[in-house]
Amino acid sequence: MNDFLTAVKTVQKQTAESDPVLTVRSSQKLRGPHPEGTQRNETTATDPAGSHEVAQASRPQSWTSPDEALRSLRSEPDTNALLAILQQLDSEHGFDRPFTLATPGPLQAQIINALVNVTIPTFWSVLKDGDKALLVACLSNITGINALVAKLRSSASATGSQGAPLLSDLLDVADRLFHGDDFVLGLLQHLTSSPVVDKVKCEIVRKEVVNVLGSGKVVAAAAQAEEAVRKQDGSVRTTSRWLSKGSDYSAWLGRNIAQLVIRDDGQADARTAETAAQLLGKALNMGYPGALIQSLVRALVSHDVEHGSENSSITALVKELPAFTKRRFVEQTLRWLSDVVPTDFALDKQASAIHDKDASACAAFVQWVSAGDTSIHEMICDILSDPALTASLSLPVRRGCLAALSAVAPDYLQTLLEKTMTTFSDRLFINHAPTQQQESLAQTLLLTAGYLHRQTPMAVLMTARSSSHMQGTGNRLDASGQRARWLGMVVATAVSGLVDKAGSRMNFGVEEMRTEEAGWYMGLVKVDDEVGVLKDFDSLLTLREYAVKPARRVRQAKAEPMPTLNGKPVFGPARPPKTAPSQTEVIGERVTELLDDVDDEDDDDLKPYAKPDSDPEDSDEDATLVNRYKPRPPVYIRDLMTMLREDKDHDRFQLAIKHAASLVRRKANFGAEVKDHAEELLSTLCNLQDPFDTEDFDELRLQAMIAVLLSDVATLGPWLSRQAFSGEYSLAVRCVMLTALGLGGRELAGFKNEDELNPAMTNTDFPTKRLPPQLHAVYAPASSSVKRLESAAKTLEHQLIQPMALQAADQSTAHLNAVKVRTFSSRLSTAQRTKRKPAPNQLAKVFGPALFFPLANRYQQDTAAYGSGSVFASAPFLLVTFLKTLALLLHASGPATMGLPLVIAEFWDLLLSLRVQAAGDITILEAVLFALLTLLEVNTDQRRIADEHAKQLAETQQWVELVFERTGGGELVTGGSGEEVKVRALAAGVLVKTREVVEAYQKQLFGHVIE
Repeated sequence: MNDFLTAVKTVQKQTAESDPVLTVRSSQKLRGPHPEGTQRNETTATDPAGSHEVAQASRPQSWTSPDEALRSLRSEPDTNALLAILQQLDSEHGFDRPFTLATPGPLQAQIINALVNVTIPTFWSVLKDGDKALLVACLSNITGINALVAKLRSSASATGSQGAPLLSDLLDVADRLFHGDDFVLGLLQHLTSSPVVDKVKCEIVRKEVVNVLGSGKVVAAAAQAEEAVRKQDGSVRTTSRWLSKGSDYSAWLGRNIAQLVIRDDGQADARTAETAAQLLGKALNMGYPGALIQSLVRALVSHDVEHGSENSSITALVKELPAFTKRRFVEQTLRWLSDVVPTDFALDKQASAIHDKDASACAAFVQWVSAGDTSIHEMICDILSDPALTASLSLPVRRGCLAALSAVAPDYLQTLLEKTMTTFSDRLFINHAPTQQQESLAQTLLLTAGYLHRQTPMAVLMTARSSSHMQGTGNRLDASGQRARWLGMVVATAVSGLVDKAGSRMNFGVEEMRTEEAGWYMGLVKVDDEVGVLKDFDSLLTLREYAVKPARRVRQAKAEPMPTLNGKPVFGPARPPKTAPSQTEVIGERVTELLDDVDDEDDDDLKPYAKPDSDPEDSDEDATLVNRYKPRPPVYIRDLMTMLREDKDHDRFQLAIKHAASLVRRKANFGAEVKDHAEELLSTLCNLQDPFDTEDFDELRLQAMIAVLLSDVATLGPWLSRQAFSGEYSLAVRCVMLTALGLGGRELAGFKNEDELNPAMTNTDFPTKRLPPQLHAVYAPASSSVKRLESAAKTLEHQLIQPMALQAADQSTAHLNAVKVRTFSSRLSTAQRTKRKPAPNQLAKVFGPALFFPLANRYQQDTAAYGSGSVFASAPFLLVTFLKTLALLLHASGPATMGLPLVIAEFWDLLLSLRVQAAGDITILEAVLFALLTLLEVNTDQRRIADEHAKQLAETQQWVELVFERTGGGELVTGGSGEEVKVRALAAGVLVKTREVVEAYQKQLFGHVIE
């Protein structure tokens, strides 16, 4: 093969009809006899006399058997001969006997091996698109897929830069091969329509197609090859091929599965549907169920809506799934549907109408999926009764499931009500389940009770009169958590309102039952969603697809046209940037005046030169290139958002980002302009990129986000908390969101001056120790985004530990009290008395519902849904930022926080659940100890801690003692590394606080007896 392309000769015939022919010939003679039907020229291409014979040899005759075609493929054919062979291989009747590459066999394997290992490396780069399509058609079979995947793996494992072009060609072949939504359908149709394929081989091919395409081998091979190409070329990762992305490949596979179920006439082939079910079950294990189900459902729903089919096209697919796979498919489908229709607890009428439409569309979808399959109804009932699973489903999805069950399977409602009532009343569930699971289960219980009461009132009456319900209500009222008691009162009142008369209905008469949220919960029993039509769900999917904001395009530098003057190009250096500071003095060498003894009276008639113009833009020789229309700062919120999206005009973007915070703060209390656009503006800031390398971009964006957040904390706090756990944001952006929540809450509590939100930032880094701005933004984005939060955390840590350190100093020097002027701790109290009276704490009113519970609930939901795959579990820095944000907000809110006992209980349980992760990372350990110290400092009611949280207090003390011992508790605190010193100090502070609580409670019980 070394001399395969040794000579290239252009042969032009004398006739004017034909174009010049480019012929590739080898200078070596063929070994062995020539195949029959082919005319090979033994004259080398360098022989001028044989030029016409070479041209004639480029038009081979047809081959009579596949063996002859194989020998020709191995004998270095020219381009025309190769195309003739490919045409005969692509046709089932190209040879004397029927032959197809669709069925596996030894001869087929040899031909495919020659095409992959010889033909593609040699001819792919010179073939036209039509010829490439012919070659890909010969590889469109299970043998070709396996050979191509194996070649990708072997070539990617080989070292050397010469393999990069081959890998690029193989990836191009793979892109063309796995193209189209009917690829798998074409494989199976070609297999079944071939007259030379028997049933046994057909079954073997079906199983092999499922194993290869559904196991992720194609994605792994493509990703490995693409990474090898980047390493060999030394290029930077920019964009990846869709074949190497698991989500894109899963979406493509879902569309192919849909085409297996859907036929041209709208009917489903039972054997093909069975293969589709096997492929679906295999693909669910690839790790991208959302993309797979979205593309599958989207294609099937669009088909049924377009053709107006009365029968569900997904029925033939679902009924072929095994029970375990069907349960997983239903569960993943409902989770994907929850992402499409998320929960939004808006209480106005317009939002309620939107929720009703979403629930009706979801009910139509659930009924469409479960049409004619009672096992799916039972699975939905089990999912809704499971607290962990129902917490991961949005409220419109649960409403849609119950509406569908009420319409097609009402017998399951009583079973569902009994299961949810039993779990909701369980004492173990009440004391240990997360609040979000209890809330979602209470909502499902009330919705089920309402539907069942409208169909069978006696069933609800018997459940309400049962001993389990009465005992469960008592367990709820005896619970230590305020939220658990409140949920018990809400459920008991709502159920009593259904079955009891007006005079005998349950009424607790407390203020918490007269809130707007309580009215919303008790109104769930009146919810009666109608089952819509499938077209409504199709419209909902279309609306959600268009509602998704497209990713911001990376601005590519365009070649600017060369400036002209009088029609001629102007050459010279590039103009200075427009943002250069104004010129206030003459730039250049300093002119020194030389004084001499000569009398200067003769110079009186000389006129001095005028001062140079201070405008650097007017110094341009070409007046047509001067920009006289300078942008102005924005004065409206809509103008601000438009300028923030600017990616072409540098000045407009700079003005927008620099004036964003001041504009929002100036207009926050002036009309409703900021509140009307607050959510959109905050979304723009979260997705904002810096196309111009703006100085202090992170700081300016953070200030703008804080200003927008403070304009309406009650609404934007939960929204920003939800965004920090959802979407495809980077770690740096999530840290910025958490920092904005933390610093915004502290400013609301009156800590703005301590945090110094608007300092003059100076660059103190040595130039040679800092990366360029572009690389610094890539490799160090997170540290700069949480710098303000870290500073506030260090200040608070010092404030919490300093009093205990001074008190310990007083005790250690008690023998010197006679000669002391005053104690160490008295100096701190004197300094504190000189401070001004703080402003009213506005954070204490909204901390729980607007900041803490949205953050804590979203964290629990994220960890419950993704486990170790959660970004907060895999990125310790993000988890540390999350914990410090909650701790700073809790300290800023203070002891006057509304609902403080419930906040303390939830936060304490959250911190104790992180003990395992803290043991493996010292930064998480430091953050957990800091949060525990803050929690004990804020809660001044020590008796209440000992009464209601005795278990948490004992576990905390035992664990912190172990941490203190392992970090060198017997040594001086000043010993060890910097992080160990912090951990020791924080652990000592937590131990002091816990012992103070225990000693205070013991003194209250026994008085001075224990002394």
